[in-house]
Amino acid sequence: MGWKEYGQVILFILSWIPITILAVGPLVGMTSSYEQDFSIYNDQEFGLSQFASSISDTGREVLSIQASMSVASRYNGSAVIAIMGPVRDFSLDALLVLFTHLQAGGGVIIADDFGSANASMALLNIFLGGITGDNRSAGLLSFTGGVLFDLDSFDLAKDPRLPIIRDFRAGVDGGALTAGVTELHLNWASALNPYSVMGQAGIAWTTARSWCEKNITDPSPDPDPDEWSGSLPVAGALDLAGGDGSIGGRIVAVSDPSIFNNDMWSRFLGNRRFGSNIIEWLTHGDTTQPVLFCEQLLEVPFAASEFFFGLYLGRVLWLSSLPVLSAIYPLFTTLGIRRYLPDIKKPEVKSVSDVFLRRGQTYFSERMTYYTTEGNYARVIKMLYRRMRRGLRKTQQWTEYDPQKVWDIMRYKDSTLKQDDFFMMIKRIEEISANQNIKIKESEMMDLFFFMGNIQSHMIDTTRK
Repeated sequence: MGWKEYGQVILFILSWIPITILAVGPLVGMTSSYEQDFSIYNDQEFGLSQFASSISDTGREVLSIQASMSVASRYNGSAVIAIMGPVRDFSLDALLVLFTHLQAGGGVIIADDFGSANASMALLNIFLGGITGDNRSAGLLSFTGGVLFDLDSFDLAKDPRLPIIRDFRAGVDGGALTAGVTELHLNWASALNPYSVMGQAGIAWTTARSWCEKNITDPSPDPDPDEWSGSLPVAGALDLAGGDGSIGGRIVAVSDPSIFNNDMWSRFLGNRRFGSNIIEWLTHGDTTQPVLFCEQLLEVPFAASEFFFGLYLGRVLWLSSLPVLSAIYPLFTTLGIRRYLPDIKKPEVKSVSDVFLRRGQTYFSERMTYYTTEGNYARVIKMLYRRMRRGLRKTQQWTEYDPQKVWDIMRYKDSTLKQDDFFMMIKRIEEISANQNIKIKESEMMDLFFFMGNIQSHMIDTTRK
């Protein structure tokens, strides 16, 4: 046999190793322990097993995502994605899944405490900016970081780092999320950025004598000028569906995932009522919609079986997210095509009519999702650059696009820009745009993406206001 045959045999063996472990493990007495904070399988103090059980009691299916968030695309928006206490950055394909999930009408809840999701949310903020129509620098969602102190409302048996929220305001939910909730107990929380869209849509607020302390080891904490202070939102809700009947999902953000852990859930009725209201609102009361907990973003240790399966099966699930394909994937690996594994050609899209646009999708977002998922980052850069040039010509009323004109304006808009770096980035972008077959890394694509996003925010979005 040649090296291709050997490679096919090795691939076949590796593809069946996880299945073999799952089948043989219970027979030989192997057991799993889930000790990760905010895991639905953790029945200890910091687990979410009771929250998951309460969801199951309503007739909804509760599932966990251990490998790739791309499996959520199977539900076409008829599900809730729950991100609780993330400590790992979202991958690019995970952000695209969230973007398309919300566009398809799905629900999302993000509960973060120390701002771990801020870096991951930066790209999603840019994607969703077009949906919300908001160009604020804080974006759709960001967290303040630090530990929330509230001197006027806290657990007197403990300390001000355990705030009790009593200020509830009806937002786009019409009060449905806080119905029946008189108190919401927090545990070492942060707050939503009040200048973000979700912060301005806040439904639960601290008192005026609160702040987010960055120095959590300070024995005598006191608000500093660079720390957030005053009445701050700790929960917000947004409905992306337009008043004209256009499709859009719902998103809820909470600045403390501990609200839902077993300890807080068992002790406080308000926390339980709030958690139940969130699931009801995100699913529109539809008990057939499952709730998907993204456990691959938790702090899973390297030695844990969940880490192994997440790392090993993540790409497999990503490549086989369709139910039919996932069923025939092992058979496909076994038999191969034409004796060898073939290089599948990517279809060339010649017109919009050649593409099946899912409901709620635009041609641009559909192609961005497709090219990024397929790893064709050069195409992503080309499409973003073309859209940026069109936007500059329109907003600046130019007859033609000229990088020199862009620099003449940007050097006053952004003092951190260097002329040599600016034109070097433009040259690289034009080089990539001229050759669609060029191969670039995801890291370079992200650098160029944020470079063009900076131009977009200073020269296009500000002009539209």
